[in-house]
Amino acid sequence: MEVTKSNFSEVLPKIKEAIHNADFIAIDCELTGLNTGLDINAYDTQRQYYDKVRKGAKNFLIIQYGLCIFRYDKIKKVFKQQGYNFYIFPRPTNRYVPDHRFLCQASSIDFLITKGFDFNKLFKEGIPYLNTEEEDKYKKLLAEKQKVRANQLQNSFSPQNDKSNNISMTHEEKVYVDNIRKQIEVFIDGDEEEMVLPRCNAYMRRLVYQETQKTIENRVSLETRQFEKERLLVVTKMKSKRDREKEELKKIENEEKEFNDCVGFSEIIKCIVDSGKLVIGHNMCLDMLHTVDKFLTPLPEDYDEFKELVNYSFSNILDTKYMSNTEPFRELIDSSVLSHLFKTVTEKPFNIPPIDIEEESEGYKLDSNKEHEAGFDAYITAISFLAMWKHLGDAKKSSDPFINFSLLEPYKNRLFLMRLQDAPFIKLGGKDPSPSREHVLYIKFPKEWKLSDILQLFSPFGNVHVAWINDHSAYVGLQKKEQTAIALSTLSQSDTYTVISYAKRQAQLAGQTFPSSSPLFSSKRKRSFENLNVTKKRSASFGETSAAKKKRSIDPIEEDPEELPQIKKKSSIDVGVPIQRLETGNKLKTKSALYKAFQEDSNWE
Repeated sequence: MEVTKSNFSEVLPKIKEAIHNADFIAIDCELTGLNTGLDINAYDTQRQYYDKVRKGAKNFLIIQYGLCIFRYDKIKKVFKQQGYNFYIFPRPTNRYVPDHRFLCQASSIDFLITKGFDFNKLFKEGIPYLNTEEEDKYKKLLAEKQKVRANQLQNSFSPQNDKSNNISMTHEEKVYVDNIRKQIEVFIDGDEEEMVLPRCNAYMRRLVYQETQKTIENRVSLETRQFEKERLLVVTKMKSKRDREKEELKKIENEEKEFNDCVGFSEIIKCIVDSGKLVIGHNMCLDMLHTVDKFLTPLPEDYDEFKELVNYSFSNILDTKYMSNTEPFRELIDSSVLSHLFKTVTEKPFNIPPIDIEEESEGYKLDSNKEHEAGFDAYITAISFLAMWKHLGDAKKSSDPFINFSLLEPYKNRLFLMRLQDAPFIKLGGKDPSPSREHVLYIKFPKEWKLSDILQLFSPFGNVHVAWINDHSAYVGLQKKEQTAIALSTLSQSDTYTVISYAKRQAQLAGQTFPSSSPLFSSKRKRSFENLNVTKKRSASFGETSAAKKKRSIDPIEEDPEELPQIKKKSSIDVGVPIQRLETGNKLKTKSALYKAFQEDSNWE
């Protein structure tokens, strides 16, 4: 079901009820962009990964949010689902709502256009939202405004003797205010109940109000109202105190409704958080960052605080990207790109359980074919999840796997991380995986160097994995880990390049310093490092060492085909892939268990 600002209030109660009765909820987001140019490196830590993707989450917008709500009928052993596709846009409805600035990534917008995304509907009918910080600020400003009106109402029926706060006026200001006062006198004698005064600034409005209270007291009331693009002073003929109080109550009621409309889609997310229900997503790290930042609270800079925040808000999540890349599914699923995963689970050995659309609701079907509509992507994420859940149950000979949530425990509360070589997930509520990277070296070299130069340098030490950082530095992972110390010792004495351990490089990034006498970090190279200007990104290249040409001990890794144009380059590469084979587009198959785990295509699905 398509949901915009026109029908959001109408369907909101039904959606909340469905969430309350759900067994699980699947989500998906469409965004104005994916990254801000900070490339993920294969040897980033989870903390570094978060720092990079957080910047993108702060700059880009969610423009479509998909929600599929599933309820299991234990008697009929069938799932009931209802699907929703929300258009989301942070419209600045009034002066209490922030006027957001945001980025668009051209490739992302172009991609959505090719998929039929309706941008006119987005900007015209998008549902607004506020996070809790924006919400609290709105409430505070609104309360202050209502308090001022309450004081004005009280004072309008009380003697005005206090002149201590009166502002003295210049001659020009007196002339202006007298002219306004005369207009009000004419208005009082007329038949109209309300008059809008000429446009003036806030200071002049204050003077008009001050002088009017002195001379026309108890005959009119003045208030500032927000019109389309300006704030104007409105004069209303005085009514009885009882009538004024009724009007004030009605005004407060309208302001509360406007406030709720501005909170908008955030109500859905709050309901999901409060429900504690299982939330399913695919490659959901970005979706989760955006969901928290846009609808709950601004993303913290501290990584540990982020983990704690997400685990507290969504204590029950499952990423099908992570699930499909772990046992027993890793050997059954060739590609975990969402559309590929969905196709895979519709065939043997997987089975999709019976699924019906909830009565008096709308939902999706297997043949809906609305790929990259957020609601449909949430739906096929849920289908993929159910097929894998059933596969786990069938392996356990379970009569009804869908009442056994314990089958899902190994996969819950882990966010898959694209492109990380050996630590490809965040473990919420627990310690992240921290594999040894003693076999990884950091190298800084002249900008003129190519991949072949690095390969030649490391050729005596066997096959390597090169992960470019920029055009003059990279991480190099040695397949033969026992060669690491020899390589470090052999390559650490050059003035042309610098080679240090991964651990030392991480310490440098953390701000630690080392004695200049260190044989692995000469003063000359140290100065060179400190002058490092990281400004330009370098796309990955492919090549192989001379040793690898003779005998390859690590087979190349098969990549899933690119689907999204957003990511046009790879930041890392396993040495041993011949240039000619890459250029002809031949697919290559890996047999290396070391590099197969979590190795993935470079798009973000």
